[in-house]
Amino acid sequence: MASWLQWFMQPGRGVPSPRRRALYILGFVVIVITGLCGRLFSIQVFAHEKYQAQRDKNSTRTIPLPGERGAILTRDGVALARSTFSGNTVVVNPRAVPAAQRQTLAARLAALLGRDDAFAKSLELELNRRADKYYYSVAREISDPQAEAIKAACKAGNLPGVELRAIETREYPQGVFAPHIVGFVGSDKAGQEGVERLLDGMLMPQPGRRVVTVDALGRAVPGADDLIEPAIDGANVELTLDAAIQAIVEEELKACVDKWDPVSVAIVVMETHTGAILGMSNYPTFDPNNPGASPDGRRNIAITDAFEPGSMFKPLIVCGAYQNGLLTPDSILPYTPELKVPGRRKAVSDGTHPIPANCLVQMPDGRWGAQVDVGLVKSSNTQMTRIGLLLGPERLRAHLDACAFGRRTGFDVGGPQFGESPGRLRPLPQWSIGSSIPSICMGYEVQVTALQMLNSFNAIANGGKMMKPFVVSRVVAIDGEVLYERQPEILCDTGLSEDVTRNLMNETLKRVVSAEGTAKSASITEYKIAGKTGTAHKVKQGQYSPDKICSFVGYAPADNPRISVIVVVNEARAKVLNKWGYPILHFGGTVAAPTMSRITLRTLKYLGVAETPPELPDLGDGSVEANVKPARD
Repeated sequence: MASWLQWFMQPGRGVPSPRRRALYILGFVVIVITGLCGRLFSIQVFAHEKYQAQRDKNSTRTIPLPGERGAILTRDGVALARSTFSGNTVVVNPRAVPAAQRQTLAARLAALLGRDDAFAKSLELELNRRADKYYYSVAREISDPQAEAIKAACKAGNLPGVELRAIETREYPQGVFAPHIVGFVGSDKAGQEGVERLLDGMLMPQPGRRVVTVDALGRAVPGADDLIEPAIDGANVELTLDAAIQAIVEEELKACVDKWDPVSVAIVVMETHTGAILGMSNYPTFDPNNPGASPDGRRNIAITDAFEPGSMFKPLIVCGAYQNGLLTPDSILPYTPELKVPGRRKAVSDGTHPIPANCLVQMPDGRWGAQVDVGLVKSSNTQMTRIGLLLGPERLRAHLDACAFGRRTGFDVGGPQFGESPGRLRPLPQWSIGSSIPSICMGYEVQVTALQMLNSFNAIANGGKMMKPFVVSRVVAIDGEVLYERQPEILCDTGLSEDVTRNLMNETLKRVVSAEGTAKSASITEYKIAGKTGTAHKVKQGQYSPDKICSFVGYAPADNPRISVIVVVNEARAKVLNKWGYPILHFGGTVAAPTMSRITLRTLKYLGVAETPPELPDLGDGSVEANVKPARD
């Protein structure tokens, strides 16, 4: 190259003239400048973002600004879940800590936090290992005195690179209060169960950021303008739960557990005409503030545990016969305390509670019979079997399918993701007339969940409509915009008419909760309750055992229902004595019905529902005599 330049610059034959040489040099310069300009253009335009990011990485530090996770509230405004930023976390910027000061810094922090030498050595090791990093979390949720001491040391310049940051804490201020509905979050603040999981995306905030100008050691440059993008807080969720009603349910559940020592209990209170859940509680339970302490109590038994309902099932069988025009409440069927069914090895029996003789009528052919409503009030197994045989397998199976047995309820905090069971209603080809019809009519060979049974029974209370249960009322953004609002929704058409449910069946169910029925212990003077008891033996080791599931489902006020309630007590184990000193036998009418009636009374009083007028005695001349004290002014 040097020899070529020497030749190029010397005059002589074959060598370009000075003018041509100048042109060559100028062209070369133009090519170089054009190349430089092209390179600069490429850097400034095409690779601008790449180099801008490198510059920002070296000269700025982005600090995330956490938003607040939305709250979960009852319909009357009580917070069941909320986020706070109390407490502090200690963080350090390892790049801002000179190598010679890392050991001293680790020792000072360990002393201020009340930690030992092993902690100090571990912190020093992390500072050395992360020397090129901007962030390391040293300790979370330190005490207020420790936080004040660290703040003072930072202000005095004794803790280079150290700062305190507020941390988000998800708390459940009511503690063990509707935890199976609310759920909880994990360590990453993501919803794990319940509404926290169902609406995690809406509850989750959109984090903001703060971009700080820093020097080569990652320290903030004083006076530099920070870029701040504020966080957007998560939306608030309003539930259909009423805090007062939920408190009633929780209190009565605890009283039931204390008295009967059951394996488990499920209680649900539903608004009759909408399907809104006003209260739901289970035992065992858990504290969402510390869910890991009671993992066995996190299952929402009301939707996960299917059981054979026993006599609770009988009103729905009778409704099917009414709806098909086969019977009316005063229809008379032959009655015997035992009934042999072809194809069934063991006779159907009313056991120790046959229909009393004074309730029987003599039929034209000389046999004794009982009215259909009497058979239901007395919970006669033989009468229910006769009704099932009269319906036949096809009509009975179609009726139960229309009542949504064997499928999930559509509950918003249910479904497979929350472990909701569809129960069990076997396909018709798997039925045997001799075995299946008697068993199903007594509430066996079919399985339901507490919510499923309540929802089906609720169709009797509201005139035949099978509603979708729901507990999320609406979701409201932080600026007040309503993002979601739930409206009552019908799950399916039961095929039951208002005449069958509100006239024919309602009158019979009121008699169940009276002195002549199986649920007389549920009767209260203030309101008329309509309902049905259930007592079913549990299967253990492949056969039915003496252990029972005792239940009661009903609604009130019977003639103008506002709420429907179910109480399911699984295997009461306590020996409770009556006032005469004899053990109280474990039946739906003795174990579950009193709890249901107390919940109903307290709930209706809280809702301000007018009491049911007392029934006045007939004097025989068409007039009645008041048997009540005059109201005081």
